Amino acid sequence: MPETSLLIVFAIAWVGHFCLWTSLLSHLFGRALPKPFLKAWRLLTAFVILGFPLLIREHLNAEVWWYVWPCAVGGGIIFPVITVARLLRKPSGCIVSESTVTRDLWPELGQKLIGDGNLSFVARLPGNGLFRVDFTDITLALPELPPEWEGLTLLVVSDVHFHGTPARAFFDRVMDELLAGPKPDLVCLIGDYVDTDSHHTWIPPVLGRLAATEAKLAILGNHDRHHHPTQVRDELTAAGYTVFGNSWQVVTIRGVSCVVVGHEGPWFAPPPDLSGAPPGLFRLCLSHTPDNFYWGIRNRIGLMLCGHVHGGAIRVPVIGSIFVPSVYGRRFDYGIFEKRGMVMVVNRGLSGKEPVRIRCNPQVMRVKLVRPQ
Repeated sequence: MPETSLLIVFAIAWVGHFCLWTSLLSHLFGRALPKPFLKAWRLLTAFVILGFPLLIREHLNAEVWWYVWPCAVGGGIIFPVITVARLLRKPSGCIVSESTVTRDLWPELGQKLIGDGNLSFVARLPGNGLFRVDFTDITLALPELPPEWEGLTLLVVSDVHFHGTPARAFFDRVMDELLAGPKPDLVCLIGDYVDTDSHHTWIPPVLGRLAATEAKLAILGNHDRHHHPTQVRDELTAAGYTVFGNSWQVVTIRGVSCVVVGHEGPWFAPPPDLSGAPPGLFRLCLSHTPDNFYWGIRNRIGLMLCGHVHGGAIRVPVIGSIFVPSVYGRRFDYGIFEKRGMVMVVNRGLSGKEPVRIRCNPQVMRVKLVRPQ
């Protein structure tokens, strides 16, 4: 094979190699695996991906072609086909309307937003959209929605990741913006509140400011498991939230009984058992990860609200997300997903343990529910 053609094959194979190892990394980060293992595997993945050209150069013989050719097929065929399919994916039919207002908080608050968290220097990098917050309003038509819930509004907030960066001023300003709007019927918090053992005290004064006409609901996420989860639940309760864990309750909303389900799996076990839940009632589920999508379908969930995956945090033109901590990779990185009567809302969250957002702004959502016309 001519040298130029060989280089092209290796370049395409490197893309496939990158996709393979990134997909494996995403899958593992969607599992309830020990943090030391995941940290070590992330470093290994970076080393293996960046070391691919060196590996090929040192072993230009038949011994490596068994790996190069499958990677070339992945990089040259499978990856482009998946990318095109994602670009051509039609919006969910239940979406009636969607609009987003972006607030850039940096011109208003500047350095006050940085804080003192780990990797605070990353927040200063050019192109980082950490302080450009998307306030998204979306209206969804649900066939099984009780008539009394016509126009029901849910404020969905997830993944605040309190650890010092962004600073407290960032979250206070976001809460100001939310409180300036109409009061929702429900406030739904979808997990990942703290990334240190000392920031639990931010929960009541920040998240406790949010108010609802009907109920304030919350679950925990995977990061909370490592920072005294009982204390996190206590702080949320003190802030006025009903904290579900992996359980369900019958809740009355606008005079109508429904089953509200919390799903904190796979990090908290066992998953909720709905075998004893009253039949015939609408089922609303707060699930930290969208990986519980198919569980929701099997358990006849009507609406599932999720966070966790941050939209991938870094998105590149055309391709979209790269690394998404999900066993399904990029399938449910953010947006609205609908199948067999269940609708799942995946929002991008407000922050992250690593304070970086590239072409993937932080997000809070107001979801309005209506019945189909």
